[in-house]
Amino acid sequence: MTTSNEYRKMAEECYRLASEAKTETDRLACLELARNWLEAASSQDRMSPEQIAEAEKLTLAWDPKRDFLEPKTALGWRQRLLSFFR
Repeated sequence: MTTSNEYRKMAEECYRLASEAKTETDRLACLELARNWLEAASSQDRMSPEQIAEAEKLTLAWDPKRDFLEPKTALGWRQRLLSFFR
């Protein structure tokens, strides 16, 4: 399971990508992702050890290959963002 510190690192990467965004739409999308990662980190910080164990079980049961299709072309900042989370 991803730790709250890892979520915060993902948020930092989103902030960095927002600073490199070419359009306002892309910048805002990156900032929204960063906010979501920070909320996930905060939420996990409030979880009990039992809740973390249950979430860990769900994470281990999930098969990302079944639920994710690899893009066929480079997508600029979006591609870099996706590769950061793999």
